[in-house]
Amino acid sequence: MTGSKLGFKSGFLSLCLVSGGSISLVGCQSTSVQKPTQTQNLPKTESVPQVKTPEGIKITPYERPEIKREQLQVVIPPQQQTQQKFDDGRQLPAFKQLMQQTQTAFKQGKWNEAEQAAMHAQRLAPQSAETYMYLAMISNHKNQASNAESLARRGLSYAQTNSMKRQLWQIILKSAQLQKNAKTIQEAQARIQAL
Repeated sequence: MTGSKLGFKSGFLSLCLVSGGSISLVGCQSTSVQKPTQTQNLPKTESVPQVKTPEGIKITPYERPEIKREQLQVVIPPQQQTQQKFDDGRQLPAFKQLMQQTQTAFKQGKWNEAEQAAMHAQRLAPQSAETYMYLAMISNHKNQASNAESLARRGLSYAQTNSMKRQLWQIILKSAQLQKNAKTIQEAQARIQAL
């Protein structure tokens, strides 16, 4: 029985191999090989010049038509002089009250009280040139000329009127005279005359 089973298996395997091989042949025979088609003759373009870099890299620019440049007429409206005015906080009631206290103490020669009130006012309106003007004048009266000059210069950056600028330059002139700084004296005198 084992011999007949063995013969059956070997016969079956040979049949499978033969049929499998024919299937694969059939599959191979049915595929067709495509013949290469003729390429169309495209119009030849001029050769594009290649640019060589120092590293030996070749750069080929794209073929693009030349860009036509046209002159555009730009109309610029006449500039109007507008003076920049910003809200420096001078309208606050607390600021006005503190500046009143500063002026009163300054007139009475109470430098510490005037300085304290001016510093409080400066915290409320840090862009007010008036606070810097009073602080600079107080520094000059306390013989702190370099401090007075720096405060007055900072006040100049916030000054909006020529009269305020003139007052601040006069403070700078006085502090320069106290320091005996000829260069700053000349600068201050020139700025005062220009205003």
